[in-house]
Amino acid sequence: MGELLEHVGSPADLKRLPGSRLKLLAEEIRQVILRSVSKTGGHLASNLGVVELTLALHYVFDFKQDKLLWDVGHQCYAHKIVTGRKDAFDHLRQAGGISGFPNPVESAYDQFVVGHAGTSIATAIGIALGAQLQSRNKASDVRGGKSKDGDSLRDEQKIVAVVGDASIVNGTSFEALNNLGLVKRQLLIVLNDNEMAIDATVGALAKYFSKVRLSQTYEDLRKTTNNILEHLPGIGRSVEEAVERIKKSIRMVLPASQMFESLNIPYFGPVDGHDLESLIQLFRALADCNHPAILHVFTKKGKGFSPAHSGPSEFHSTGPFKINGDTVESIAGTSRSRFTDVFGEQLTELAEKDDRIVAITSAMCDGTGLVEFRKKFAKRFYDVGIAESAAVDIAAGLAKSGLKPAVCIYSTFLQRSFDQISQEVALQNLPVVFCVDRAGMVGSDGPTHHGLMDIGFLRMLPNVVLTAPANEVEMKLALEFAFGHDGPVVIRYPKELVPPQKFVRAACAKPFELGSSVTVKRTKGSLIAIVSYGSVLTEALEAAAVLAKEGTAVDVINGRFAAPVDSKIVSLLENGKSIITVEDHGLACGFGSAVLELAASSSLLAPASAPHVKGRRGTQRHIRGPRINVLGAPKRFIGHDSREHQLMEAGVNADKIAEAAREMLRA
Repeated sequence: MGELLEHVGSPADLKRLPGSRLKLLAEEIRQVILRSVSKTGGHLASNLGVVELTLALHYVFDFKQDKLLWDVGHQCYAHKIVTGRKDAFDHLRQAGGISGFPNPVESAYDQFVVGHAGTSIATAIGIALGAQLQSRNKASDVRGGKSKDGDSLRDEQKIVAVVGDASIVNGTSFEALNNLGLVKRQLLIVLNDNEMAIDATVGALAKYFSKVRLSQTYEDLRKTTNNILEHLPGIGRSVEEAVERIKKSIRMVLPASQMFESLNIPYFGPVDGHDLESLIQLFRALADCNHPAILHVFTKKGKGFSPAHSGPSEFHSTGPFKINGDTVESIAGTSRSRFTDVFGEQLTELAEKDDRIVAITSAMCDGTGLVEFRKKFAKRFYDVGIAESAAVDIAAGLAKSGLKPAVCIYSTFLQRSFDQISQEVALQNLPVVFCVDRAGMVGSDGPTHHGLMDIGFLRMLPNVVLTAPANEVEMKLALEFAFGHDGPVVIRYPKELVPPQKFVRAACAKPFELGSSVTVKRTKGSLIAIVSYGSVLTEALEAAAVLAKEGTAVDVINGRFAAPVDSKIVSLLENGKSIITVEDHGLACGFGSAVLELAASSSLLAPASAPHVKGRRGTQRHIRGPRINVLGAPKRFIGHDSREHQLMEAGVNADKIAEAAREMLRA
């Protein structure tokens, strides 16, 4: 740890440093971030780019009293380091360690657990309105109830929202900006413009910002900063006078300022987001503005580490790596592909044969495996930015015109488009294929990114078919089925390596048929059938192997469909077999819940005579317990950890499945 950072355990320590020392501190923080992320993995490029901005904010504001709201939250590493969590940074995103996102449980300096885009401005408005209302109530008490509506009361508590150029194009951000006029007090929005989202930011507003960027040299940024500082309040000049002077001198000449001006939001910038001295002066002055304002800053993703600066997409969220000077190498792993890679390859292969197939994503081209598709079929690829709702409605329009759209979005982000899936796709029964990546446990990203709700909120929709491939072979079959089905189809798969070949059974090569499961292991004399959904088939097969060594025979069935569920699964109850369902999803409303509903509607859950079977030593064994045991994630948020440990915590790994079978036999 650097000599300066060694003595910075809180923002109070930071404020004791002379401003001239902050540049060195910024470099020490970058080294801590780089060293830690190279060991644990994490969001690197965005965090390296926001160090000076973070230091300047903490140098000016007191965020124990003031409020700092991060958008998305994955750029909070420097913030965590200077707010008392630097000693825990070696265990970033690991079990028992700190989260990769803001978390109020960790620190009073964090306001929300946040991992989705578009939230900071709206939540900042809510906090501002709350402070505004409480301030007026206090003033009313002081004046004996004679407070006047519309009073613009100063409040000691300052509010700052940091939003990226990719997040501000999100619909929620625009809705929030449209309501900024409700705020009659200080609220500073820092627009962190780093030229790039996870993938290149798209859309008209992104082009607007690009136009600003391309028109600015470094000297232009310095001039703008100096111009702002020259006009900010001085002796005998109020903040309001200063704002008007700046407005006349600089704001209306820039495209970005014109956009914000149309919304009646005072705009300042663009300025250099790495110029600590100027940022500190700007924040000190803008903290006194008694109305909302936007400060537009330019930062460089990956600053200080050339591989991340030149390839920010690769270092957006990275696994562990080794640093060799200015180059990096991944820590050696398996040669197996990930579900995401297999999906991308097979979608591209199918698109070569069918020119009606188009792909849509929401600022996640790389993350959803669409890089090759985009390269080969640029005119059939659409990235709408962080606008999942728009992506779904655009897909509905494409499907209505006779095309075959694949909407490729992470499970956690698909939640943002539920209404559009319901109204524009399911209600119209349109053939849109939803390719839901990061379904299930996601490991170190934790609760903001787990995909544990998609079966639940999609299964309730009429006309929607839900399926999940268990392995590489089934991925292609699921896609072929989906593009051949005349209605909406959801294909879910995890952020995980495809299973080794030894877990791929011959039954997995059978084409997908609507609502049909496949039996991958049938054992004579079995009393239990383990029915899995999706990639956890591997865990089910491992559990069956463990039980077989103990002399317990079980069948293993690959459910394939959560909507509609195969009626043959519940018919096993009539044959005297009990069922254990297994899924990488929440217990509520998931695959197992669907099996229970079907069994209940078929009147197959009533107690039946307990069948018997001889054990290895000739003892009689029978089942008196539940006829169906549903295994899945509990109804609570699961913390960051390895995916392996998360599956164990949820009770859906091989050992837990085997234990559930033993308990059924003991009951």
